[in-house]
Amino acid sequence: MASQDAKSKFDVFIEEKYIPLDQKIKLGIVAGIVVALIAGFYFAIFAPNIETIKKLEAEKSSLQKDVEKAEKAAENLEQHKAELEEAKKRFEEISIVLPKTKEIPALLTAISDHGTSAGLDFNSFTPGNETPKDFYAEIPISISITGPYHNIGYFLDQVSKLERIVTVKDITLGGPQQVEGEMLLKSTCNLLTYRSSSEAASDPTKKKKK
Repeated sequence: MASQDAKSKFDVFIEEKYIPLDQKIKLGIVAGIVVALIAGFYFAIFAPNIETIKKLEAEKSSLQKDVEKAEKAAENLEQHKAELEEAKKRFEEISIVLPKTKEIPALLTAISDHGTSAGLDFNSFTPGNETPKDFYAEIPISISITGPYHNIGYFLDQVSKLERIVTVKDITLGGPQQVEGEMLLKSTCNLLTYRSSSEAASDPTKKKKK
């Protein structure tokens, strides 16, 4: 009922204001008013929403890129962690075979202990001066031992299997002696061990003064 009253009032308004106009013109005026209302609705409500949507879409796209970057960074981080762990492991392995200066005396003691355990007598045990190389230093050790042939061979084999790199070279055997029914030989050889050159060179035979 209310809508009919509103329509009647609108018709009366048109009739009173535009009676001289024919029906087509009246329809054109009504259509213009409707278009104006629609345009007003568009600019008042729809257009601002379009701008908001555009901004949200742009923000969404930017956030998506940030998410992708974060995911990629996380993947790279895991890869870097794995590479770091592998590098640490390799460093530890190299540190074992290339001891630091302070570990050389312990290595020399280990070599001497292996000789004693093999039943050998040390006639001499003389570490020499270091020879610097590119990334390491050589430490020569001259030894003279006396014992049974098989014991000497066992000792040299054990020394070559130490965790630290020890190279056996210039082996000589001679001076056989029969002692209590056992043939003893005198052997001389040179051992080469190595240390990391990241530290300053020092004489391995010298102990620190307290």
